[in-house]
Amino acid sequence: MNALRQLWNNLSSVVLALLLAVAVWVAATLQADPFDVRDFPGIVVTPVNQPGNTVLFEGDSARVNIQVRAPQSVLANLDSSDFSATMDLGAIDVGESTTVSITVTSNSDGVRIQSQAPRQQVVRLEEMGTIALPIGIQVEGQPATGFISAQPVVLPDQATVFGPQPFLDTVASVSGSVDIDGSREDVVKRVSVTPRDAAGQLVTGVQWSPEQVEVRIGVRRRVGYKPDVEVIPDVKGDPALGYRRGSVLVEPSTVTLAGPSSVLDDLPGFVETLPISITGATSVITERTPLTVPTNVVVVGVNFVTVTVEILPILSSRTMTSVVESQGLPQGWMATLSPGDVDVILEGPDTLLPELAPDDIQVFVNLFGLGFGTHRVQPVVLAPEGIRVVSVIPETIEVVIQLPPTSTPTSTVTIQDSGP
Repeated sequence: MNALRQLWNNLSSVVLALLLAVAVWVAATLQADPFDVRDFPGIVVTPVNQPGNTVLFEGDSARVNIQVRAPQSVLANLDSSDFSATMDLGAIDVGESTTVSITVTSNSDGVRIQSQAPRQQVVRLEEMGTIALPIGIQVEGQPATGFISAQPVVLPDQATVFGPQPFLDTVASVSGSVDIDGSREDVVKRVSVTPRDAAGQLVTGVQWSPEQVEVRIGVRRRVGYKPDVEVIPDVKGDPALGYRRGSVLVEPSTVTLAGPSSVLDDLPGFVETLPISITGATSVITERTPLTVPTNVVVVGVNFVTVTVEILPILSSRTMTSVVESQGLPQGWMATLSPGDVDVILEGPDTLLPELAPDDIQVFVNLFGLGFGTHRVQPVVLAPEGIRVVSVIPETIEVVIQLPPTSTPTSTVTIQDSGP
């Protein structure tokens, strides 16, 4: 018994000494590397155990802010990736909002999570579904006058919409639109289609296929109509002497006729206006005139057409010789021009050219900024309005600029008669 008692006393002393040593070590460690706290905001919460074919309809962007405690040496090396925030979705009911706990863990030893906010998140799971709907195409506009359109043909004619069931429940149609305004032939277009609710608004949060379809709309000639008939103006007479007829414009240039098919089929592909006289005209003529059609045929939507006849002067040419003048020569300087005159070829109306006088044409060389020496200068020609300068021969003038020569005084000797 004495031996056992002595052994127990020795063991107690050893344990006590060991505990004292650990305490001293801990105190020394804490003094060298003290604990501190640090905040880590915005840790993304990851769902786990989510049932298949479901989507997180509510609470899918959850984040949590945490505060951790650890030695300063550990905190210095921590970042957000060292923490994991999860919420278990395995036990919640689909279609119902449920509050679940958020669990935050760290993959670093010696780190203690002191607080987190929030600790819970309201989530809602919804099943993913698929619906099939016919594709509707809205036709906008009307074909050209005298044509009629058929019902659109859509390829493919059905769309599949995939997404959360609450979104699918709002999808009322999958549709697009095509514009056929003014069409004269079959329309074939690629058209984008989108899912819409009952109010016609775009439904977001779903996917659909196809996103584009091919739309074909037949356009044919309407019975009892003859479209795209050319309008030919009946222009009579000649302009005044010295003038000629230029271009003739008609607006509209084509019209649509309506009447019995048997009559329309026998008509040519054009219709004429009433006669328009340009006799003695010297300027543009513009007239509104009706069309000449059979009594049982009418022009659709048009009572008159506007005819514009351009009247132009007949042009001829003439060569005139003009003296070249100089401009811009500083006072006291002298310019010698070679040659001193040029031939100017002019083009203009017959009514103006024969009346031109030499003084009506001015030819000069511009010497502004030129110094002493020899220069090649292109002459400038000023002609009356309506006259065009075709060319000048020669194209350039040689100009020698210098001071005028100084005159030498002449000595006069006077001889006086001195007498015998």
